[in-house]
Amino acid sequence: MLNAIGVDVGGTKIAAGVVTPEGEVLKEVRHPTAHTPERVLEGIAGAIEEVRDGFEVGGVSLGVPGTVLSAENKVIFSPNLHAIEGIPLKDELGKRTGLHVTVENDASAAAWGEFRFGAGSDVGHLIFITLGTGVGGGVITNGALLRGAQGAGGELGHVTIQATGPRCGCGNHGCLEALASGTAIQRRAREVASERPDSALGELAAERKVLGEDVTELARRGDEAAISVLEEAGKWLGVGLAGFVNVFNPEVIAVGGGVSEAGDLILSPARREVHLRSRSPGRDLVRIKEATLGPASGILGAAALARHPSGEYVFG
Repeated sequence: MLNAIGVDVGGTKIAAGVVTPEGEVLKEVRHPTAHTPERVLEGIAGAIEEVRDGFEVGGVSLGVPGTVLSAENKVIFSPNLHAIEGIPLKDELGKRTGLHVTVENDASAAAWGEFRFGAGSDVGHLIFITLGTGVGGGVITNGALLRGAQGAGGELGHVTIQATGPRCGCGNHGCLEALASGTAIQRRAREVASERPDSALGELAAERKVLGEDVTELARRGDEAAISVLEEAGKWLGVGLAGFVNVFNPEVIAVGGGVSEAGDLILSPARREVHLRSRSPGRDLVRIKEATLGPASGILGAAALARHPSGEYVFG
């Protein structure tokens, strides 16, 4: 069986790797992301050629940020990388590399990585949520990636969980992303710091901008203000996950991304909400746990979604 190339395209970096069917990354490169359409194409094609050298590969798949129309293999909206919008990526990169190119949403690709090689490798029904600057996700049902009618399905971060909640980057109010992302944690940390200036969180905020990792570190040290910020984010995460449990009946929900490094400080309140709000038998089955692949999930999942020109997966 041939190897495949997975490319994780982000707003700040392009990571590409040659991956075996067993999930071993044989070679990997990372380069900064350019922000004009032509230079983005050059960067992706260059990364593919760099890792491809010396290896036999059957295809390449990109995990790209934003809303993907899978039939057209292009991104129609990418809030953090506008330069990639509207480009016929399959055709353009195919011409430059001579390889068959597949395009997927980056969070869906990462979900597939966790399903094939990580936290969901022993189940057939998985939800993956990534908590970073925003919130992304993907759904695997009966071993198949949920794409929807146009390939734009699985936008779990933009499910409304509080109709009158904070404004989200997508323009809506009260999305899961607006209440449980790293950005949301930073916003809430500023508010709590001003309310509780004598707390460690308040004292730090008086000195400099508080980052998400600061909140986690202070919470681990026992600062009640910081703990309350993470508990609140975890509660909102749980509200969202409870809905997903009721709709999709997953065996595992894997939580990844930088915010997930807070571990049980955010996952314990999320589990409580899921137990309170989701219904049996789904709530009794589902396990909520940390994702296992970390930043490698994007490359691994994209590679596992690479296809031959016939439409069959390179990895079978």
